[in-house]
Amino acid sequence: MTEPCVVCGTERVSSPSDFFCSDQCQRDWHARRVNPLTSDVSTWLPSHANPNGGTWRAA
Repeated sequence: MTEPCVVCGTERVSSPSDFFCSDQCQRDWHARRVNPLTSDVSTWLPSHANPNGGTWRAA
């Protein structure tokens, strides 16, 4: 017996994945892990950094 999909909980009867029942569930899982990192730049950039890269110069 296979484990259910880690995203929606449905059976993974014909899925080749060990974790997801469909490509959409895999995309949803990935989006929840990536979007929090990129959605609010102000939370992870140092206060002196310019989020547009205006202060960066080549060495």
